[in-house]
Amino acid sequence: MRRTREIVGLPVLDLKSGNSIGWVHDLVLDNDKDEVVGVLLEGGHFFHSAKGIPRKAIATVGKDALTVHEKTIEELNGIRWSEKVGNEVYTQGGDARGTIEDVFLDDSIERMVGFEVSDGLFADLLHGRGTILKPHVMIDGKDILIVDNQVSPLDQSNEGGLRA
Repeated sequence: MRRTREIVGLPVLDLKSGNSIGWVHDLVLDNDKDEVVGVLLEGGHFFHSAKGIPRKAIATVGKDALTVHEKTIEELNGIRWSEKVGNEVYTQGGDARGTIEDVFLDDSIERMVGFEVSDGLFADLLHGRGTILKPHVMIDGKDILIVDNQVSPLDQSNEGGLRA
């Protein structure tokens, strides 16, 4: 799994021309299909635009850079990663489970597989942040995430927190 936060800020390299064409500013996601639609570029005239590089044009996402087959710019429809961060997480029964801190993607950066969830600074320090995987998500809305009643982010915790 890859955190979206690790991809934002990477340089974007054009394999056809050999040029750097910018940096990843945001990712556009399709909530209905759980897919990555593409990336928005930082700087230049794309900063506040919905135009970006579609996923099909991306060759690879490495540790240090994102490469594209060639510079292809299209209108990207979906929700931005930055709009999901901070959304509240609730169970179907109405119990709060925290807020979304990041979105986990598969290694090919094609599909959303889960969410990193925070239950506040104190809980993060003591236990680390939790993970909620997509099979436990009932509704992935624009402003909230609703999960099944049995899910607890700490049941699938990430590394972090204080160790005894």
